[in-house]
Amino acid sequence: GTTPYIVVGGPCVNSVAAGLLGNPADCTTGFLEGKAKIKFFAEQNALLVAGYSAKDTQGASRVLAEYKTYKADLVGTEVEVVIKMRHF
Repeated sequence: GTTPYIVVGGPCVNSVAAGLLGNPADCTTGFLEGKAKIKFFAEQNALLVAGYSAKDTQGASRVLAEYKTYKADLVGTEVEVVIKMRHF
């Protein structure tokens, strides 16, 4: 709680994320394919960046990395990021 940290990855792959989310029995609880979360846990002084899959987590990480672009959408303690598939 005294040192701020950023936790990347959902509870299926990251034990710290699992702890923040209450160690759910089903690690996919609360996550849907194609979506991710950026969530602040004030008591733990932690920011979680996690998605259903690695690709979803990566998308949310990019939103956070480009916060100036998405600043108006990054409001509150939890934001859902919808990952749009690109076809080349």
